[in-house]
Formats: sequence, structure tokens, C-alpha cells
Amino acid sequence: MSPIKAIVWDLDGTLIHFNIDWLRARREAISILKKHGVPKHILTVKSSILENIRLARKYFGTSGYDAEETETIIRDVDKIVNEIEYEAALEATAVNGIEKVLEFIRIKKLKQAIYTFNTYRNAKASLEKIGMLEYFDVIVGRDHVKNAKPHPEHLTTICDKLNVNPSNIIVIGDNHRDIEGAFNVGAKSIALKTKLTKLTNLEILEKADRIIEENGMPTKLIHAIEDFL
Repeated sequence: MSPIKAIVWDLDGTLIHFNIDWLRARREAISILKKHGVPKHILTVKSSILENIRLARKYFGTSGYDAEETETIIRDVDKIVNEIEYEAALEATAVNGIEKVLEFIRIKKLKQAIYTFNTYRNAKASLEKIGMLEYFDVIVGRDHVKNAKPHPEHLTTICDKLNVNPSNIIVIGDNHRDIEGAFNVGAKSIALKTKLTKLTNLEILEKADRIIEENGMPTKLIHAIEDFL
């Protein structure tokens, strides 16, 4: 087994509680898309922002919008969502017991990185809010890559910045995208089962190398990491 040199963390739900008003964010995104001509029946607050954007892109592509115009509209959506996320980042709270895990990893002299679908600014702000920014060598958000998780680009970008191979990292997250991203680059993975787990793809999440229940934090997570060292 390749030696473990770094721990790569998901952020929202794994390290912090990030209470974004997703309903408001979806409504704001839909409002912008509708303003630019996307028919109301295509969009719904019941779907994720990503899904609504995907459907909007499909509409733009079949309705004569050029690529530059489409990207300008998507940037407008991202801007308003980013601001709503930033408000939430300033109110973030730490997951109970997580600092004990971060300190254990630091004592073991392993590098640590953030692997998030949030933006760099919002991730940094939330970590500053909970007083844990100092633990992390690298933060890579969705705005640092063309293809965010679970696409391999997201983790390979982190590995390049850390100067480690994907086989030398453990990815820890509470969403199937985190675990699928680890599969896609040949990394080890630890899945956290939290109250929000029901909102993810359990079939993929449960294929992680280790699975830790929320009530097993932080002791069982530390033991799971130790198993790879």
C-alpha cells in the first residue's frame, strides 16, 4: 500500500456546518435564468442549481444563444449564488470534535487540503470563522478548476499543489461526489454518514474504504485514518 502523505477534506457537512438558504439561492438562480429567456416550465426549485443550469444550457444551445452569451448568463447566476454562500460562510460552525482529528493529522506530519464545491473565498472565510484555517496547506474550490468533483481534475489539481500522488491521499467526505472523486483517481476514502447522508447517493457512498457514523466522531475517524498509516 502506498504511504499516506496527505488528507483531503470535503468542507460542507464534513468539517463545518454550512447553513446556506438553498431555497433562496435556487429562486435567485431561476429568476436570472428566466430573465434571460429560459421558459418557466423548464426550471424548478425542487432541483439543484446545477441541474437547473444544465437544463438552461441545453435550452440556450437549441435556441440560438452563442457560447459567450451563455457563459455570461451562467456567471451572473454564479455571482448571486456565491454571495448567498458567502453570507452562510460567515456564520459557519465547526463539526463537533473535528479539531481533534485535524490536530492528530498535524502531529502525524501529514499535509491537509480542502476539496470543496464552494468557492475559495467562501471556504477560506468559513475556516477563518471557526479558527481552523491554519491546518490547511491548500484550498481548491470550484472556481479553481474547470471540472469540479467528482471529475478527476479537482483532486489531481490538489495533488499537484501538495506534490503528492493520488495513491498517497485519503479523501474524507459526507457526499457521494467526494467518494466517487477518490475512486476516479485511485485514492483511499473515508465516508462520513451524517444527518444529510439521505440526500446523497448511498450506493456510491457505501463503497468507501471506511464508513464512519456521525456519532463515531472524532475517535472512530482518527482510528480509521490510523488504519491507513
